[in-house]
Amino acid sequence: MLRVSKKEDSKIYRGVKVLYLAPGDKVTLTVKDTTGGGNLLAKSLVKGALINAQEEQLQEQLKDVRRQIDSARKEYMQLMQSPEGKTDTAGMMARGRRMDVLFDKQEEMVNAFIDAHPDYYISLANFRENLGSPVKDVAAAEKRFAKFSPALRQSSLGLSVQNLLKASAKLGINQPAPDFASTTPDGKTLKLSDLKGKYVLLDFWASWCGPCRAENPNVVKAFQQYKDKNFTVLGVSLDREGQHDKWTEAIEKDGLAWHHVSDLKWWKADAAALYMIRSIPQNFLIDPNGKIIATNLRGEALQQELAKLLQ
Repeated sequence: MLRVSKKEDSKIYRGVKVLYLAPGDKVTLTVKDTTGGGNLLAKSLVKGALINAQEEQLQEQLKDVRRQIDSARKEYMQLMQSPEGKTDTAGMMARGRRMDVLFDKQEEMVNAFIDAHPDYYISLANFRENLGSPVKDVAAAEKRFAKFSPALRQSSLGLSVQNLLKASAKLGINQPAPDFASTTPDGKTLKLSDLKGKYVLLDFWASWCGPCRAENPNVVKAFQQYKDKNFTVLGVSLDREGQHDKWTEAIEKDGLAWHHVSDLKWWKADAAALYMIRSIPQNFLIDPNGKIIATNLRGEALQQELAKLLQ
């Protein structure tokens, strides 16, 4: 990542450019126009880097949907930070759904690019990025990964993908949910296995996570509807050290009347590492025998899955 800055009329202007470079590349970067919306290098031209040319080919195809995503994200953040956004959960959810649609569209376009260019290193890089952690559908991912050229599959990035797929398989459907112990808000220890015998939604969230807080009303609705039908929720918070009060205040404010634990280690939470959590909200639905039966059920998807199981 190349970063530059310049001072002009007492103001500092900055630029950033992501570069994909390979050994032996002889690269030139030319900047003819520094009016790129605040990024001095937005309109720069790179020559002599094959992988970078692949990346720019992809970004050219994605520029319109990226522009729409940026606009939708800006609206979402403005509402979330406004007094109105603190009470307008319906508005937050609507904007969240709009962003989900745009992200799905972007993912489809990236997948089409990958399928068309299985010999591009940038295709493998985007494939790895879109896999998430853990990989939700390992079998489908392995099938797509097999289409890459042998050289790419055996590259360091390709080997890391193979390791990710192997680790994710342990968190797949019908796999036993890894057990763990953590601390409740009142300082007691609770294990996931203590809830065995019930359907459990293992919900990773945090008080500081806007999308998590926007999703909480859906989980509350599901809990209220099915709590007397052998269903419960275990919330695992990724709050930071020293933020116990913010964690418990969010629980009370959002009406999260179920089991909660946190070791207050932020992204280094032990349970998060065990379940390969790299973003939140994420959840796992676990059956009474302790097996994972669904993942990342949000909005109506959670209601629909519970309806099939418990009604």
